[in-house]
Amino acid sequence: MPLALQAFTTPANTLVIADTAAPPGTLPTPAVFTPPSLISPAIDGGLAYIWSPNSASGQVVTFRSTFVVGGLPILNVALPVSAFYAFAANGTATITATLEVVNLLGIVVLSIPLFTESNGGNPQNVATASGDALLGVGVLVGNTVRIVVDATVTAPEEVGYGTNPGRYLGEIIVREII
Repeated sequence: MPLALQAFTTPANTLVIADTAAPPGTLPTPAVFTPPSLISPAIDGGLAYIWSPNSASGQVVTFRSTFVVGGLPILNVALPVSAFYAFAANGTATITATLEVVNLLGIVVLSIPLFTESNGGNPQNVATASGDALLGVGVLVGNTVRIVVDATVTAPEEVGYGTNPGRYLGEIIVREII
């Protein structure tokens, strides 16, 4: 299974689209890097956690990460694709992923739900999710394939909350099946 994409959530590919601690009119906004705690798990050695620019106890943040899947061949047959996602957060995190095909005008011409998963709220846990899709050549010619992951994360509720309230990290791996 050749690798079509391996990427982490970063401020470059992730926007904060909902945030209970954000002032009105400030969304969407890019996520920001935040330092991990001593107990934050690494994913494939990565500890580049992100969070909202705002900080509050018990805050709920929804991130939207967009991963462009490059290198998919244009063939005369259908192309099976498998997506694997690993994620960690210091609070409850629920993720949903959708595979989208976008035409040259930026219009989504195909949308396929891939997976939904939750981490159960364990800050020392790395949760995983996966999904498969079958793409036909007609939607690949001149179009862009991307996977959009929405993650809703609830920060822990703590008295005397510090400046590093929430942490979220995700990694996607996409493989094409020959």
